[in-house]
Amino acid sequence: MWEKNISAVQIQKETGIHAATISRIINGKHNNLGLDTIDRLCEVLDCKLSDLLIYERVNK
Repeated sequence: MWEKNISAVQIQKETGIHAATISRIINGKHNNLGLDTIDRLCEVLDCKLSDLLIYERVNK
């Protein structure tokens, strides 16, 4: 987002994703994104899934 100089407001307008959801994603507080949301983000940001997500193992 920052590398592409795209604002959260612009992402919200182009994806239809609620502003509160975008804010939680940006702040690392959203941990359960649907594939549709991820797809819309990748499309607007012109990126791959691996550019958005980092896998971290959760100890059970």
